[in-house]
Order: sequence, then C-alpha cells, then structure tokens
Amino acid sequence: MPKARWRPPSISGAGVRMFFAGLAILLAAAAVYASVLIFQRQSAVGRISGYNLSFTVGQAAQEVSRLQGAIGAFALTSDEIDRDAIETWLQIVKNRVSVLTRGESGAFIRSNTELSAIVGRMDATIQASGPLLAEVKDRAQLQQFLGAFRGLNGSMARLASVAHAYAADLAARDAQELDRLQWLFSSLLVGLIFCCTASAVIASWHNRLLTRSNGAVQSLVQDLTSTGESLTAANERVQDAVEALTQQNERLQIRDAELFRQNQLFDAALNNISQGLAMFDTGHRLIVSNRRFSEIFQLPPGAAEAGAYAGDLLKLVGTSGAFGVETAHALWSDHQELAGRSRASTFVREDAERRSLTISHQPLADGGWVATYEDVTESRQAEARIHHIANHDALTGLPNRRQFSERLSHALNTGTQRVAVLFLDLDQFKNVNDTLGHQAGDELLRSAANRIRLCVREGDLVARQGGDEFAVLIQDNGSLSDDVEPLAARIIQALAAPFDLGQYQASVGVSVGIASASGPVITADAILKHADMALYKAKAAGRGTYRVFEASMAAELQARMDLEGDLRAALSRGHFEVQYQPLFDLRRGQLSGFEALLRWRHPQLGLVSPDEFIPIAEETGLIVPIGEWVLRQVCANAATFPKGTKVAVNISPVQFARCDFVGLVRDALNTSGFNANCLELEITESALLHDSDGVAASLGRLRALGLRIALDDFGTKYSSLTYLRKFPFDKIKIDKSFVRDMATHADCLAIVRSVVRLATQLGMTTTAEGVETSTQLNQVRDAGCTEAQGFFFGAAQPYESLWHWFEARPPLLVANN
Repeated sequence: MPKARWRPPSISGAGVRMFFAGLAILLAAAAVYASVLIFQRQSAVGRISGYNLSFTVGQAAQEVSRLQGAIGAFALTSDEIDRDAIETWLQIVKNRVSVLTRGESGAFIRSNTELSAIVGRMDATIQASGPLLAEVKDRAQLQQFLGAFRGLNGSMARLASVAHAYAADLAARDAQELDRLQWLFSSLLVGLIFCCTASAVIASWHNRLLTRSNGAVQSLVQDLTSTGESLTAANERVQDAVEALTQQNERLQIRDAELFRQNQLFDAALNNISQGLAMFDTGHRLIVSNRRFSEIFQLPPGAAEAGAYAGDLLKLVGTSGAFGVETAHALWSDHQELAGRSRASTFVREDAERRSLTISHQPLADGGWVATYEDVTESRQAEARIHHIANHDALTGLPNRRQFSERLSHALNTGTQRVAVLFLDLDQFKNVNDTLGHQAGDELLRSAANRIRLCVREGDLVARQGGDEFAVLIQDNGSLSDDVEPLAARIIQALAAPFDLGQYQASVGVSVGIASASGPVITADAILKHADMALYKAKAAGRGTYRVFEASMAAELQARMDLEGDLRAALSRGHFEVQYQPLFDLRRGQLSGFEALLRWRHPQLGLVSPDEFIPIAEETGLIVPIGEWVLRQVCANAATFPKGTKVAVNISPVQFARCDFVGLVRDALNTSGFNANCLELEITESALLHDSDGVAASLGRLRALGLRIALDDFGTKYSSLTYLRKFPFDKIKIDKSFVRDMATHADCLAIVRSVVRLATQLGMTTTAEGVETSTQLNQVRDAGCTEAQGFFFGAAQPYESLWHWFEARPPLLVANN
C-alpha cells in the first residue's frame, strides 16, 4: 500500500479566529503589564535622586570647615580681603542651612530629631556670627568668633555620617528593585517573542490553507461563470426573440391604430368640411360622399350610398326642393361635359330664387371625378351687404366719400364726358345739432339728402362727404355751364325751406362750391380741392349762395398753402412776438392791466394779420404749440410787472380739445412764478360747442387755480344764454362791432346795455372792445361797462415798451363833454 501522505490537522476558521483573538488579548495584557513595569522602573530611577542627600549634607559640613579656614586666615593676616572671604563663606553656609530646611533634605532632617537639633544649632550659630564678624578687631575677639564654629565640627560630622548611611541603605533597596524589574521585563519580552513566533507560524499555515481553498473556489467560479455565460447567451437569444415579437406586435398595433385614426380623421374631415363632397368612378357611380353633400341637396336618408348613379342623384335634387329642376339638369350636363376633360374646373350656378352654388370639378386618373359643392348664397349676400356698407353712408343711404372719389376718378380717366363737382355745406347745422340734439340733427341730414336727390338728374351721383357736407357728381356730353349753376340754385332753394323735425322746425341754408373739368387734364384730388375752395368763397360771401371755381382762387389756394408752410416754421425760427394792449378801469380811471396779443413778423410779408394766420393755425393744429409758447412767454413777462398787474391771454378752442390745457397753465405759472390771481384767460363761444361737459370741468379746474375766465366776442356767434349759466365766467367782453356802431345804431346801444345789465346780475364784469373815440368811451361808460380797451388808450406794444405805464402816474380818462 502506498504510504499515506501526512496532512496537518484541519482547524476550522472559527478556531483560528478564536486563537488570534486570545493571542490579541494576551498581547494587550502583556503590553499593559510592560507599561506597569516601565512605570515602576522609572519610579526606582527617580528615587536614585535621593542619593544626593548625603552629598548635600556632606557639602554643608565642608563649607563649615572652609568658613573656619577663612577665619583662621584672617586671624593671621587681618587683611580686609580675608574679611570679605569670611563674609562670603558665611553667606554660603547660611544658604546651605536654607537648603537643608527645604525639599527632600528638609524632610530627611525633620524625620530625625537629632539631625534637626544639629541644623538648628548650625542656624543659630550662623545668625549669631553676623554681628560678631562686624565687631572683630583683635585676636581675642577673633578666637571667640572661631570658637563658635568649632563647636559645630562634631555635630556636622554626625550629620554627614547619618546622611551617608541613609543614602547607602536606599541605594541597596533600589538596586534590588531594579534587578527584579529587569528580570520580569526580560521574561515578558521572551514570552511576547514566543507568542509572536507562534502566531506567525499559525498564520503562515492558515494562509496556505486559504490559498489552497481559494484555488478550489476560483476553479468553481470559473465553471459557474462559464455556465452563467451560456445561460445568459441563451436568455439573450430568448429575449431578442421576445423583443422582436413584441416590436412586430407593436408595429401591427400602431398600424391598426394609425389606420383607425386615419379613418376617423378622414370621416371627420369629410363630414366637417363646409363643402359637400362626392367621388364618382368612371361609370358615374358614387364611391364616397360626406354628410354635407346630402344636406346641400336635401337628399333622403340612404340615397347617397356607394354605388348610386350620379344621374339618379341629380334627379332627386330636382325633386327635393333644394334647387330647381332646371338647376339639377344643368349640373348633370356640366358634369357629363367635364367628365371627358382632363382639367379641373370651378363654376357657380344660381337658381331663380338667387340661391348660389359653387361647384369644383376635379378629374381623377382612372376616368372618375371628385366634385365639391358649396352653398355660397349667404356669403354672396353678405359680400353684397359689405360692399354696400363700404360704399354708402349709414345715415342717409347715399354713396360715401370713398365711392364718390372712385366714380370721380373713373369719370376723369375716361375722358369722353365733361365732369363737374358740387360741394355742399349746410349753413347753421351745428346750431340745430347743439340746440335740438343729435337725433334732430340726424333727421335733418336725412331730409336734406332726400331734397338734394330730388334736385339732380337720373345718372348724377349724390354722396355724403361727412358731417353736414354733401357732394354731387355730374357727367354730360354737352356743355355743363347751362346745367350746373341752375342745379346749384335749385339745391339752394330746396334746402332754404324749413325742415319739419317732429315737434320742432329748423331752417338752414346751404353754400355750394362748383368745379368742373374736361378730359384727363385734371386729377380727382385737384378738382375736389377746387370745389372746396369755391365752397370756401361761397361761405365767405355770406352763405346761402354758390361760387364757381376760378383760376384766381387757385392762386389764393397756393398763397394759403405757402402761408401755411411758413407758419409751420415760424415758431422754431423766432418770428412770433407778444405785444400788450392796455386795459383801463372805467370806474377808477386808471390802468388795470394788459391783453396779450400774438403778432407774426414774416421776413418777407412783414406783420401778418392774426385774422389771416390764426384760422390756418387752428385748422392745422399748429395753434397748440403756438398757444403754449404764447402762454409761457406771457407768464414769464408778466412775472416782472409790478405786483397786482393783470394780464389777459386769448385761448383757442383747439387748445382745449388737443392737450392737457389745465396742466399746461399750472406748469407755466409754476415755472415763471407769476401769480395766478393776475392771469385772465379769454375764450370764445366756439370753444363751448363740443364736449361742453369736458370744457366746463376744465374751466372749473382753472378757476380752482385762482385764474379769471372771460367770454370773448360775446354776441358775434351763437350767444346762447345757457353758456352764461353753465360755465364759470368772470367777465364778458363785448365785441368791437357793437361798440363801433353804438353812435349810429340804436340796436347796438341797446344790446350793449342789455349785456351789461345781464353781466351785473350774474356777478360778472364787462369789457368794451374797440374804443377809439371819446364819444365811444362816454357811451360804454354810461352803459355801465367795467373796463374798456382800444386805440383811444393805446395800440398794442412790445414788452420792452411797457415800462412807461408803470413809471408815470396813472393817467385819468377824458372827462365827459
């Protein structure tokens, strides 16, 4: 038999762990015990320092002997140096006594009464020696001093011997203790070395077992890994197959869902489009149709099924009532004709009842076709209504400005007829609109439109241009001069008759401007401007008349346009200036203030009258920046006048409508520092016609600032007494036309007196404008006017020329004569 191989006994992992745990505990205990031994050794070494006690005590005896030697040397020489040596050694001995009484030496001395007595005598001797050393003068005293220390020799020898004996015993005991500790430490070290060696042997042996086991485990892991990889590969193949099946299933589901969604979308699109749709094959059989197709032709349920013949369906259309039989036959003929064509076609069919149907025929590649049908009856009617609204005035039903301009341009472009345009503007319409209300004004406009329409010929175009303006377009192959002016006269006569407006009657007139053209030699814009200029001349002539455009009017129009261009640049170029006309208090007979007047100094024309440029500035809106400049300039100038000087400024109605006028006044006052109580704003009645509530609110806010409000040119416009009741006026200014004719017209004098009495009763003051003679002055003063202004007192002057009014004594007025 083969010899069995010896194997070391197996030890379980738990046994190895217990072994090393016990070894660790043992090593920890050995380390703790070694620390205790080291501590004890250190204590033994520390006690060796006690051996110095014998040295300390012996040293004290030697120093006493050296002191005695120093005393003997002094006895022989009596040298002061030796005396100093005695003092030095005496001090050393004294210090040594101090050392023997402290620390370990002191403890040792105090433990023995004999030694304590010796140290005590030694200390007493030293204390007594100090005074003796100072008194030593001869040998007898020196012998006495030396004898005091000789008595200590035996005691010091005893002290040193006891100390040496104590030190020797202590050293013997400590040597034995060190030997014992050295042996214990060596034994402990040998044990630790043995334990470590055993631990290393066991660890090496266990490591070999672990290596062998690890090899077996690695081999097993490799086998398991190979098996796992095979299983993984097989699993992946299975998963790939499952994933492929899943994807294929998903694709099928997606395709089914897409087909379902497309069918739904197709059905939704087919049945929700506004057109009816039908698809026919080459045999005129229905393939598919939508719900709207049946609705448009009012087909019975189930009629529009797949396979239905197109001709049969259209016969049903003729009997359903949706469209007439003739329309259905026409549709069938159209489809038959278009079926043989290869191009698409779209056309409209309209029946006798004006129902409209739009058909779109689209051929298919196989010979069939797709047709869409849309009922456009309502849309075409809506388009007609929109076209009518876009080209007609909603109030009067007349063609509007847009259609008039198109017809005029077309007439001028043809060049085959003579063309004339009449511009009509109702006179006093605003007065009716403001006094009787907008409803009455609208009724008047409708009635006026009907009267104008009755005056023109058939074929002439009457249009409303906007507001109270109308226009007439006349086209004729002959001479227009014989027709146009009589037509204008008929229109003026027709509109002069009173209008019945329900419970009221109103009388308005009309002014007419006429412009004509022949052929394409003039544009539509030009003839309209000519007609407008002629209308302007008619109004200037007194209203209720007509004027025909002449070349001279074009020159005036050009001159006006040039003046407007210069006016736009006048403010930036500094061509404006403010002049001041004095106002006189008729009761006190002295200057009461000034009225600020705007002047335009044109570089070529010189001073331009305000009557010429103010209307242009108001029409173009330039009055807003110009008025702001005037207000700020006046406030800045007036701030330098003597305190309490009143200044009046004219305000245009346009300024109220187009800017924050109250904020402008407030800012001008704050910037200049001018007192608001001295500023007076003059407005005309025309400023009160539109948005009277807004104007009243603005005037109220101006009054709250401390300003005074004056109504200018009273009596020349509408002169509604409602204004005096509704608006917060402080003053009424009587127009110069009444003042000028007071001496020759009794009615003017009566009007002035009536206005003064009315103003007095309402708590307002009055100013008479245009006083130029002493007679006029006496008349306005006798009438009760509060103030007066005019050339009699002085013309308007620049700011720089006003100071003589403040420097001189206030002048008295001319006395009555």
